[in-house]
Amino acid sequence: MDVQVPALLPDIIFKILLLLPVDALFRCKSVCSDWYKLITHETFVKSHLARKKKCLFYKRNDVLNTCCINDLLLANPMSKTSIHYPLIVDDFARMVGSANGLICIVQHEGISIYKPTTRICNRVYGGFVAPVRHHQVVYGFGYDSYTDDYKVVAVRKSNNKVKVYSLKTGIWKKVSDFPDAYLLKDGVFLNGCIHWLDYLPNNLPTIISFDLLTETYSQVTHPRYDEGEKRLDLGVLGDHLCVLSSYPEKALTDVWVKDGDDSWTNSLFIMYPQYNDGWSRFCQTYCMSNDGKILLRFGYRVCIYDSNNSSLTFVNETDDCQWVCSFDESLVLPIGPGIRYRLRSWKVKSRMGEGSSSAI
Repeated sequence: MDVQVPALLPDIIFKILLLLPVDALFRCKSVCSDWYKLITHETFVKSHLARKKKCLFYKRNDVLNTCCINDLLLANPMSKTSIHYPLIVDDFARMVGSANGLICIVQHEGISIYKPTTRICNRVYGGFVAPVRHHQVVYGFGYDSYTDDYKVVAVRKSNNKVKVYSLKTGIWKKVSDFPDAYLLKDGVFLNGCIHWLDYLPNNLPTIISFDLLTETYSQVTHPRYDEGEKRLDLGVLGDHLCVLSSYPEKALTDVWVKDGDDSWTNSLFIMYPQYNDGWSRFCQTYCMSNDGKILLRFGYRVCIYDSNNSSLTFVNETDDCQWVCSFDESLVLPIGPGIRYRLRSWKVKSRMGEGSSSAI
């Protein structure tokens, strides 16, 4: 006697598949044509992205690694995936930032838009000539939700000339009227805008904001910092722009969070670890959990700061990392006419238990 299994309703299948990670969804695409159409549909891709499962992407010993941020914040055993990236051949390559699971990497040969979860990479050529070797260009990378397009912004520091690359069209476009600025670092992406710190000589830095939709500029007011020598770094904490104001003499960093159009709040300060080299500082933020834990960077090390008890824990697996950034696990693929290919990879079975991190 044949037993017939009742078919699941499409909305139930949608909700079940929505709970799966990206690697499992790619396998599910092979189940049947209906599942393939569902998983690759724009509605499903955006719904899956809205779950915002954050991952960490870091380079250590010329190997790229990814891991789940929740594993770090919850102090659970962590498994990582290591990815061989043969294109990185020079010391001038750097990681600009991420948007919706895509990571922008700038190299002497060109720009790569890379997706760690699928190992698919698009190469972008053009822009400015040999920008990386002489560090004469700063970049920004972000997503314009209105036009559903990803853009790379390149600013040449010598004359403030700006070019914007659209992944959808594959075209570089010149943008005029960029203000006089002295930009030292690549920009930070948040809510459709790229933000840079403008280090004006003999003055407090200003913040320049570039709108990816209108491709126009504006200036953002700064917090009222404490007196004394300080080092400023721009970051993102949750859904807010933040500034890390580090005071080497005091061995602490103030974290300022932007609340509104012209409002900043000094939300917390973090003391340096007792044993530091005197040069390192808290310089980058990656994620903040609902229970007050912040994943950030001190020098070349990734650490977890617990604002509830002011404790600091370093993650040994990410010691001495030259590149680190966070990204959202997603089904979004690199778009546009660039050269696309898949990199080979392998799984590294690394279980990080009690010895995975050291408290300071």
